[in-house]
Amino acid sequence: MPRLLPLDYPIRNLSRRRLRTLLTGVSSALVAALFVATSAFVRGLDRTFAGAAQQDTAILLSSVSERDVIRSTVVAGLPEIVAASVPNVRVIVGEPAISSEIHMGTNLRLGDATAPGEVAHQAFVRGVTERAFLVHSNVTLVEGRPAVSGEVIVGALVAKQLGVPEDALAIGRRVRFEGGTFTIVGRFTAPGSTTEAEIWAPLAELRGLVKRDDSSVVFVRMQSPDDFAELDLFAKRRLDLELLVVPSAVYYRELVDYLRPMQLLAWAMAVMIGAAALFSGANTQNAAVQDRVRELATLRAVGYGGSALCTALAIEALVLAAAGGLLGLLLAKLLLAGSAVRIAMSAFELRVDAIGILVAFGGVLLIGLLGAAPAAARVLTMPVAAALKEN
Repeated sequence: MPRLLPLDYPIRNLSRRRLRTLLTGVSSALVAALFVATSAFVRGLDRTFAGAAQQDTAILLSSVSERDVIRSTVVAGLPEIVAASVPNVRVIVGEPAISSEIHMGTNLRLGDATAPGEVAHQAFVRGVTERAFLVHSNVTLVEGRPAVSGEVIVGALVAKQLGVPEDALAIGRRVRFEGGTFTIVGRFTAPGSTTEAEIWAPLAELRGLVKRDDSSVVFVRMQSPDDFAELDLFAKRRLDLELLVVPSAVYYRELVDYLRPMQLLAWAMAVMIGAAALFSGANTQNAAVQDRVRELATLRAVGYGGSALCTALAIEALVLAAAGGLLGLLLAKLLLAGSAVRIAMSAFELRVDAIGILVAFGGVLLIGLLGAAPAAARVLTMPVAAALKEN
């Protein structure tokens, strides 16, 4: 077995060039934080839309809407028609789990009166009835009560989506949109879904404000996913309604696929910055070897093999990368905790999970190890006699 250098040798070498060590450690910390943020963004996007999907729920929307719930229009009486025509619709507390809804973007203003210089915020409003809670089982009213005429309830991420303080949307505050003034009477959560970035208003009142006599979509909760065939058969028979049936799991998966280029771009940027850190680390290690040529040659001369010196360089790089990586993980945890990413009129929360930590820490260690490879190759090919004569 080859003789290795003492473990404290590579550790002590880190303190010999303190500024260089500090800069390399900060570089590792920034890369780790970037990897965590990228992983949180990509996984958060996947998790958010997956959380909105329900395996037993399908969406009825207009066949000419190109699967866009905002552009879709269906007749106002569709829930009653479905309840009377489609078997195996789930019934909860004597009510069919069918929710007729309007989905729309709007300009929202805070307060109950116009103020000088007030800002119009882009918000997403969903017009619903009390049956919405029967269909969207992931929605929980955590504060206040359901909305009636002149009232709304807001999701937990609405304030972050609008970019306003949380207390601006506290219960009792007023908001204005589409010519109406509404009092906030409740706050709901829908963990892991974009629904938390929505404002829910009474369907009938919203119809009057936007001068519509229809709905955007109808959500139907069936006894099981196998019953979607009954719903699809109904849509094909009622050609006059021009309906398209899309399981909610399929609909939200298609949204994730639509945003996939954004996820790939985020990873591409992270990889590019990681590559820059790799080249920087390689240059740093080469410079460190250049400064210690005679020392390393002396170690070779007294009996330490090339593998022992390469192991010491690898330990030195890994210790520095690990220290920087831990600092980066801590920074990411502090900076990302409770933060959210806004996408158009929606938002989702960033969460640092075990997979993100593993990806970030493993990536930083790999970059540190690869960065030491050129220096190790130089040590292995270094002519001992010539190196001993270098100044």
